[in-house]
Amino acid sequence: MSDDISITRKERDCLVTLGRHRDSEFPFRLVDLSKIMDIKPPTALNLIKRLEKKNLVLRERGMLKLTPGGVQRFLGLEEMHRIFETLMVKYGLGLDTACTLSENLDYLLKHEDIDRMFDIMGKPKKCPHGVDIVLSHQS
Repeated sequence: MSDDISITRKERDCLVTLGRHRDSEFPFRLVDLSKIMDIKPPTALNLIKRLEKKNLVLRERGMLKLTPGGVQRFLGLEEMHRIFETLMVKYGLGLDTACTLSENLDYLLKHEDIDRMFDIMGKPKKCPHGVDIVLSHQS
């Protein structure tokens, strides 16, 4: 399972960026990634190469897309982010602080830990932003 593959914060941000644009009308290119992530194209290419080695991203004719494992990892990151953010807001952190902390930690969390948080909170349906919490795996 791709969740067992260690990723860095920048790789996480890259996966999230590609994942959020995976259903875009137009193909996603390296230049798009570098603009959205506010990094230089050579840095974006380096990130893509690292994610290709981990079988999370494909480059085809200059276009970027997530592999099935990359999609699953993206969905897991989104799930973990929303659940962790919800927990932090529930226990008194402001929404912006909780969101930022989630971005800094969601890729380091394990599903079993997130599942416990989710259960403790009573399995909330939405995160504090009002976005549905969709489980990417069977808990």
